[in-house]
Amino acid sequence: MDHNESVRQFEHLMVREAEHAHSAATELEAIVLLLPSEKSRQLAQIKASHQQAKEFQELAAKVKEN
Repeated sequence: MDHNESVRQFEHLMVREAEHAHSAATELEAIVLLLPSEKSRQLAQIKASHQQAKEFQELAAKVKEN
């Protein structure tokens, strides 16, 4: 695999993960609005941030392997 191919593969993975994160965020926004209290909304936002960070860590590991 040459450098240009690696860069294209990395870009593809980043776009795919960004689209996934955007979809998840959109779904979470809708769910958060239904939660009964401010603390529940804050908890949901923290969990969403944690999940997104985890996904990007996994992506970085995949890119590093290739």
